[in-house]
Amino acid sequence: MSDPQPTRNRRRPPSPLVAMALAWLLPGVGHVYLGQYLRGAVLFVTIAGTFWAGVAMGGVMTVDSVNERWWFTAQMLSGAHGLVSRYREQRVWNSLATQAGSRRAGVLTEDVRQALLSERKIALVYPMDTVARAYSGVAGLLNLMCIFDAVILAMLWGKGTVEPAGAGRRQ
Repeated sequence: MSDPQPTRNRRRPPSPLVAMALAWLLPGVGHVYLGQYLRGAVLFVTIAGTFWAGVAMGGVMTVDSVNERWWFTAQMLSGAHGLVSRYREQRVWNSLATQAGSRRAGVLTEDVRQALLSERKIALVYPMDTVARAYSGVAGLLNLMCIFDAVILAMLWGKGTVEPAGAGRRQ
């Protein structure tokens, strides 16, 4: 009983853990790993656009790990986008702490933080803060669904329900 396909054309089943890690790190890359290039590109553009639109509306302080913990958690689900924005936010807090004469941003009181943000004209104001955080947070939650999708597709690989890109096309 020989296999009609040569062994060199066979592809090892993808690892669900690798798909999950890639999908979190850079939205859409988990799907690219699974051979679904167009879906991966659409996911990347959609999630990146939504996340950075929120940051563009709200500025560098949109990702706020101190005052907005739930939004921050959702934003971190967007992977590299959240990490880059978090790094930028941390640099601003450290700069503010230095300006206030403190060695760490964590020792500043909330009143001092808000005053320093207002002086530098980077404070978020209502309602723009809510809209900006909603955009960036929803991008992270959307990526969470995409992570689940990539993991499930990897788990179903080879069960007759999932095909890599181009596998079902006629010649």
